[in-house]
Amino acid sequence: MKKIAVFLPMLIAASMILTAQPVPKKVFIVFSYHPEFSWDIDENMGINEIFDGRNLDLERFYMDTKNKTSPEWKQSIAEKAIARISEFQPDVLLVFDDNACEWVAKHYVGSPQSVVFAGMNYEPAHYGFPTANITGVVEHIPFKAMVDLVQELVPTVNKVAFISDDSPTSAGIDERLEALDLPIEIFDVVATNDFNTWKSKITAWQNQVDAIGIFNYNTLKDGQSAVSMPPASVMQWITENNKLPEIASFDFAVKDGALCSAYKPGVEQGRAAAKLVLKILDGISPADLKIVDPQESVRIVNMTRAKQ
Repeated sequence: MKKIAVFLPMLIAASMILTAQPVPKKVFIVFSYHPEFSWDIDENMGINEIFDGRNLDLERFYMDTKNKTSPEWKQSIAEKAIARISEFQPDVLLVFDDNACEWVAKHYVGSPQSVVFAGMNYEPAHYGFPTANITGVVEHIPFKAMVDLVQELVPTVNKVAFISDDSPTSAGIDERLEALDLPIEIFDVVATNDFNTWKSKITAWQNQVDAIGIFNYNTLKDGQSAVSMPPASVMQWITENNKLPEIASFDFAVKDGALCSAYKPGVEQGRAAAKLVLKILDGISPADLKIVDPQESVRIVNMTRAKQ
C-alpha cells in the first residue's frame, strides 16, 4: 500500500505532463462589414486556409458598416469592438477594410497591442500607419487591368465615367484613380450615396461616354432611409437602364449583373494578412514586417450581360 501511495501522485503528474496542450495564441478579427457580404466571406476563406491546423483561439466581430453607415453607428460599434478586444486580450488584432482601420485600429497606435490590417483602400499614411505595432496588407484596385479588359471586350472604349458610393473604401479608390495615368479619358468621377443622383448621372452619361466604371454601391440610400439599399436592386436598375459597358472593381458587381471586372480577390487579402499574423505570433515585431501589396488580379465577365 505504501508503494501505491508513493507512485500514484507520480503517475498522475506524469499523465498531466503528457496530456497538457500548449495554450492557444489568441487572434481577434474585426470585419468592417457583415458575415453574409461576399467580400467578408472571401476574406474568411483566406484566413481559414492559412490558420487551418494551427493552435489558435479566434474570435470574429462584424461592424456591419455597409448596412448602417452613420458616424454614430460606427462610433458605437467600434466602442463595442474595443471593449470586447480588452476582454479577449488577443496576441494579435486583425482588422479588415477601411472602416475597421479608421474606427478600431487607429485606437491602438503606439500601444503594446500588435495589429495587422488588410483590405485597406486608402494609403496607410492616411491612418498614420505603419507604426512600431501596426503593419498589414493594402488593397490597390488594378485600374490598368480593368481598362485593358473592357477595351478587349469593346475596343472603341476611350472615354469612361466612374461612379461609387460615398464610403471610406470608395474615397480611397477615387483618390488613387485620379493620380494614375491610364490609356483612357476620365470624363467624370462621382461619389455619392444618393441613388437618385446615380440614376441621373448614368442616364446623362449614355450619350457622353463609352463605358461606365462602377466601384462600390453598397451604401446607397433611396430617399431619406438610414439603411442602405440591397446592392442587387441597385445593379438591377443599372442593367435595365444602362446601354454602355460596365467595368467594375469587384467580382460581386459582375455576379449582380455588371459586364466585367478585373479585381484583387478578397481571399488573397485574407491569406496575406493571416501570414503576417503567424509571423508576429512566431516572435517577429510588426515593425520588422513590411506592408504587403498583393499583385494578383482576376478577370471575370458576365456572359449574360455580354450578350445583352
